[in-house]
Amino acid sequence: MAPFRAKRQAETGLWSEGKIENAQRHLDYLLYTPVWLARKPALIVLLHGCRQTAAEFAHATEMARFAALHGYLLCLPQQNLTANPLRCWNWFDPRNQGTAGEAGLIMKVRDELATEHDIAPSRVFVAGLSAGGSMAAILGRAFPQQIGAIGVHSGVPTGAATTITGAMHAMETGDAGDKGPGPTRTIVFHGDDDDVVASANGDRIAFAQAQGRGRRFRIRQRSGRRFVIRPKGDHAPAEYWQIADLGHAWSGGQSGGSYADPLGPNASREMLRFFLGYPRWRYPIVHAWLAFLSIFR
Repeated sequence: MAPFRAKRQAETGLWSEGKIENAQRHLDYLLYTPVWLARKPALIVLLHGCRQTAAEFAHATEMARFAALHGYLLCLPQQNLTANPLRCWNWFDPRNQGTAGEAGLIMKVRDELATEHDIAPSRVFVAGLSAGGSMAAILGRAFPQQIGAIGVHSGVPTGAATTITGAMHAMETGDAGDKGPGPTRTIVFHGDDDDVVASANGDRIAFAQAQGRGRRFRIRQRSGRRFVIRPKGDHAPAEYWQIADLGHAWSGGQSGGSYADPLGPNASREMLRFFLGYPRWRYPIVHAWLAFLSIFR
């Protein structure tokens, strides 16, 4: 893992490093533990994209800030350079598209942390960007009983490719793969100006997920950035944000961060709101209240 100094600050909690391994390889990860844990804690597993480290992705998404407010754990596994020289998760390899391979190794981290902190399966959430988003989709489909919800940002549908050549084609065209994440609740973010992973991939993931349950989307416009969202229900099975003029970057991320666009809407906030099942109108109130309480912790 790239050098990362664990340190404790009263305002932010503790960053530490961990490692999990199986017979084939090991996987390093960063773990963020807030100053206080909620009575019913949750675990957010955040998967970086290509050419990123776990630390860079943590900075870009600012997900630790939201985890701190809620009292949740945040885990960021990091791909090994020996497994992929660009640090991409190998989502296109059939060995990683089920319960084994990299998917199984990530879930081994999830199982260890969930057991240690007594976290219910419905309180485990997985999100990722690009290759990390593609891996999140795989995990949602392969482990529906162990994951409460997933967030796929600029990712590719499961089964869209089985080779590197096929992966490049799927990323560029978005005309392959029609497997949604199964029964796992899913929120999708994708920029319509993404020149690395075509936005048609986001369409395929979201609509496969919604239509598989007989659901429909409707389009809304807000702040000049378009998004598509399922209109009713606090626990919608799918939600799709297609962001106008957004490239291959985390929407609402830290300015200057790796593959991050600060303009928003804020994908970290909206994903956590979706994971927890809050209506869009209620979560800002919850967020403000938690921020106020944090002053006294």
